[in-house]
Amino acid sequence: MLTLAPGVTLWDSGEFLAAIHSLGIPHPPGTPLYVLIGKTWSLIFAPVFGFARSLNLLSAVCTAFACGILTNLIAEWTEDGFAATAAGLTAGLMSTVWLNATETEVYAVAFLFGCMVLWAADRAGRNSDARWALLVAYLAGLSWSLHLIALLVIPSAILLVFSTGDGYFAVPVGRRYVDGRREAHSFAKLLRGSVLVALVGMTCVAFLMIRARHDPAINQGNPSTFGSFLDVLLRRQYDVPPLWPRRAPFYLQVGNVFEYADWQFAKGLAPEAPPSWWRTPFTILYALVGFCGFAMHRNADRRSWRAIALLILVAFVGVVIYLNLKAGPSFGEGLLPTGAPHEARERDYFFFWLFVCWGLWAGYGAVRLSRMLFVPLNLVALLMPFAPALLNWTAVDRRTDPEETRARVDESEMLARVPPSGVFLALGDNDTYPLWYLQQAEGTRRDVTVVTIPLLPAKWYRAELARRYKLLDSASAEKWLGRDSTVALITKRSYDQNRPVLRSPFFALDSSAKKQ
Repeated sequence: MLTLAPGVTLWDSGEFLAAIHSLGIPHPPGTPLYVLIGKTWSLIFAPVFGFARSLNLLSAVCTAFACGILTNLIAEWTEDGFAATAAGLTAGLMSTVWLNATETEVYAVAFLFGCMVLWAADRAGRNSDARWALLVAYLAGLSWSLHLIALLVIPSAILLVFSTGDGYFAVPVGRRYVDGRREAHSFAKLLRGSVLVALVGMTCVAFLMIRARHDPAINQGNPSTFGSFLDVLLRRQYDVPPLWPRRAPFYLQVGNVFEYADWQFAKGLAPEAPPSWWRTPFTILYALVGFCGFAMHRNADRRSWRAIALLILVAFVGVVIYLNLKAGPSFGEGLLPTGAPHEARERDYFFFWLFVCWGLWAGYGAVRLSRMLFVPLNLVALLMPFAPALLNWTAVDRRTDPEETRARVDESEMLARVPPSGVFLALGDNDTYPLWYLQQAEGTRRDVTVVTIPLLPAKWYRAELARRYKLLDSASAEKWLGRDSTVALITKRSYDQNRPVLRSPFFALDSSAKKQ
């Protein structure tokens, strides 16, 4: 909370804030459960903290509760409450986790739901109780309508459900009666029940189609028909890569994750991307302590150790293979050919489960090591779980980050420069989403129409411009004419309506469009 963003931040935050305020639909796959949770939360807390700050606070609270659940699990698994507390704190102090916890984004809520799945799965296995297993399935269904990243815990959850406290594998049984009898459950019966309750949880996605038919202010994909509904769920608007060919060499994709790992414990010492003599030695030190935690957890409880190790494997190798990302913007120089494509921004947040697990083992291992070492090394080890609070602080404090200030100040000034009833041609997320937030949540300059150029190839978006603002005709809404021709047509129809057009300072047309 001390480093919480006071308002809107860059990238998706502005879109989510605008969508939550208007009960709308953000970019595919729509994250309907997040919008509903955020709307409910804002109705309670926005009158006290303000709309944007209250939604940022939601991320902080969800992250805190998620780390609390992990602390509870580690304490029960290892019977070491102090080491478990250190583990939970260190996991939450990873720079990627911390940054997710201080802005309006879906990942903090997904983190909480994933931890709830693990918590219920642990009880299903420990108590051999099928009701907890059914809760796992229901939470998994809800998580699917929240964000797929919450489902990375499912393989570990399955392992916990079907392994008892003694480490043996068994099918959870049903409820226990007063006389001590237990209701028998076959695997087939448990599977049928799990599928049923998971489907109940998944029905939350119906919100997309229901709400889209009211055409809210933020209505990305417009899933008002079954076909467009499937398009949103399957993210067909985007260039979803296949598993092969790789968009960057596999070794570089793995190396990119190691770059992100180097930012987790001491980013405040050297915020820039390349390895640093100030930051990277701390990364190596925490890696060694994490390996100690790995071994000590294994000795304390094999069942839960397998679950965390499996989560690391899925969150690292599985995510690298599945996402097939291009090299990050700060990675691959000298290894990729000149002009090779890079991601639009750093994607470290996709790997937050990996960093969470590493933080758990580093914090747990440090406390256990402190009991084995002599003064002053034991004091150094004892402080290690808490040190990232200071080592990361300046790099994650969103109150003073100049880039975050740009989202709150520069975009407001940009919107103010648009003439009355004007049309603003925006280049991308960072000169679109903050404007959506200002218009929808703060009611600023709603007379301005923001046209997002990268969205023009999407048929639903062209139809929206034609339907709401008459900036395109039916023919150009139906058929893609190319970027420059479509922009020229929007400009012409804007002037026909006596609406001035202002372009983003980052936007440029080629010479043919300028002639038009």
